[in-house]
Amino acid sequence: MSKPSIDIDLVVREVLAELGAAPEENVGQVANLSHSPPPGPQSRGVDSHDGELVLTSRVVSIDELSGRLDSVRRVVVSRRAVVTPAVRDELLRRGIALEYVDPSDSRKEAVRLAMITLGTDFDPAPLAAALDREGFSVERSDSDCLIAAVDELAKETSRSDTLGVLLTPHTAAGLCLANRLPGVRAIGGFCAPEVARAAAAVGANLLVADPRAGSFFQLKQIVAEFARGGTRSCPAVFSERLA
Repeated sequence: MSKPSIDIDLVVREVLAELGAAPEENVGQVANLSHSPPPGPQSRGVDSHDGELVLTSRVVSIDELSGRLDSVRRVVVSRRAVVTPAVRDELLRRGIALEYVDPSDSRKEAVRLAMITLGTDFDPAPLAAALDREGFSVERSDSDCLIAAVDELAKETSRSDTLGVLLTPHTAAGLCLANRLPGVRAIGGFCAPEVARAAAAVGANLLVADPRAGSFFQLKQIVAEFARGGTRSCPAVFSERLA
């Protein structure tokens, strides 16, 4: 009888998702499964040349790279990151270099996230903790009024260093309400690449997401990708209507 195949990429990803708020030593134990290199002299700083993709995620899965490797020559990750076997295979197939850097040397955007949870029993504390470990400052609160929550986030996103995140199952209503307010450019999305494209297209400053629509890992990837782009200006072509 043949042995069943095991999707190592999926196993590592799901285990790390469950350990999203776990101590660093537990994450390190799982990291050994993906053969992350030990600390050593090969660590180098990060440059900003074209063709470089910098990822700050603690778990780098194949889903995170979807649609993002065109024209990329080097992928840079933290030395503490878990890079799944599927990612390594894909980078090798494409001839893309994988580089590890020390966390103290990697770039982190000075982004503040104003996060409001509404209409759900989802606990945002582990999500906030995971984002904090990636270098983002999160200020979270709860609300029982969708209109008030949107108004508060509109005020927060008027700051030059702040992005807004609304976690609610009422995504359609949240998006409609937010995008009627001056200066607010709200988007939704179900995966990190989709959020990245939408955010860049309109210079988004508010993300509306249903925290129960997918796994914790997916939600964390979506919010982190949104935050990773930093505060964005409204594209000139839309400035008359959206700015």
